[in-house]
Amino acid sequence: MQNWMNNIALVIAVSLLSCGCTQHHAVVSPENPSQKLYGTPGAAGDQFRHGEAPTHVYATDIDCSVFADVGAPVNYLADMPTNSYKGNFAKHLSRQLTPTNPADSIGLPLSPGDLVELVIENGEGFNGKYVVDSNGNLNIPYIPPVRAIGEPLHKVSQKIELSLTRNRIFQPAYNLVNLRVLQWSEIEVSVAGAVFEPGRVRINTKISEQILDQRINAPGDHSSTRMISEAIRAASGIRPDAKLDQVMLIRDGWHVEVDLMGIFTGESVRDIPLVAGDRVIVPSTGCFQQYLVRPSQITPKGFRVFLSNLIEPASNNSSAAIGRFSSNLPYGSRLLHAAVSANCVGGTQLTDAPRKIVLASRNPITGETQVVEQSIELLIRQAHLDQINPYLMPNDAIACYDSDVTNVREVAKSITEILLPFNI
Repeated sequence: MQNWMNNIALVIAVSLLSCGCTQHHAVVSPENPSQKLYGTPGAAGDQFRHGEAPTHVYATDIDCSVFADVGAPVNYLADMPTNSYKGNFAKHLSRQLTPTNPADSIGLPLSPGDLVELVIENGEGFNGKYVVDSNGNLNIPYIPPVRAIGEPLHKVSQKIELSLTRNRIFQPAYNLVNLRVLQWSEIEVSVAGAVFEPGRVRINTKISEQILDQRINAPGDHSSTRMISEAIRAASGIRPDAKLDQVMLIRDGWHVEVDLMGIFTGESVRDIPLVAGDRVIVPSTGCFQQYLVRPSQITPKGFRVFLSNLIEPASNNSSAAIGRFSSNLPYGSRLLHAAVSANCVGGTQLTDAPRKIVLASRNPITGETQVVEQSIELLIRQAHLDQINPYLMPNDAIACYDSDVTNVREVAKSITEILLPFNI
């Protein structure tokens, strides 16, 4: 009787083993709508039409080689000491950068957002605090806007004196203008060359408690968050297939093309202030451009992925240390980074090396979801290959599977647990 029961238990165990193996190996060769994965540099691009939602995956016959180096950092060589240059511009710049009193410099040029104070003798209707507006002007009553951006204080003072005289508001003998800086604003500058993330950066950022109350009452205003780059960032940033040299701004039926590539390369960028009703359109190249996959002013700093690590060395996500910080990865992370974050890598080499990892990712161009399976051992040994170690995109789903050795061990353990009560 007991042997009969043991045989039944053995048949059940073998059946469960077969079902488990069938379910596991069914994902070895998934049927994907396309043979390439969005996130693999160098693959052929997707054919599509602008303004129409794709209904299927088009032929991948776009030549993406022309976009291979889009957004690549540029290296600069300095083969002589910088102080060896004796040109007039260098001398002028040196005087600007070494003021007698840095706190109240008259040589440092003004930028949009700077807060200045204007004092004119017997000029009660003009005295006060002014902010350099987004167009780079000082808006002083009764005279045309005074160009201030890129000009030192003494030159702006001369422009104000000349404008007041030309408009017959003051006589030259009584036109004494004094202009001083109350607060330097945050500014955006471009940084290129031997830095880890070249591009455009914002410096001198102040917290709200540091903003002077008198700025509220000062004529003029500047906003660093009403730019075209901020609108793109508010839309969760650009995709890697974006065509940044032809970003379109549409206003009142007119459109202009803006080149924002300098945000990545460190070159000068014309960032246009926006008004209500503007439309910003970022075209697509249809190609994945790997140099655009990094944190910047118009890309995400990080993104969320969904991880599952229900493998034997970690019986649940909690013990696998999959939490908020492991599932929120920096933009530019690859599949190997997620495998390490999910604790899919490591452990006993004999039993854990043949593990596999499954990636489910959605192609944002075609809207198709693709599922690929990769050996973790192969992923580690050939992580330099883009087709083996692709870039991750927001909301990707990643799962780790046990190796066949671990599966057999678990089946043997299950058979033992089933047969043990009958033997007793």
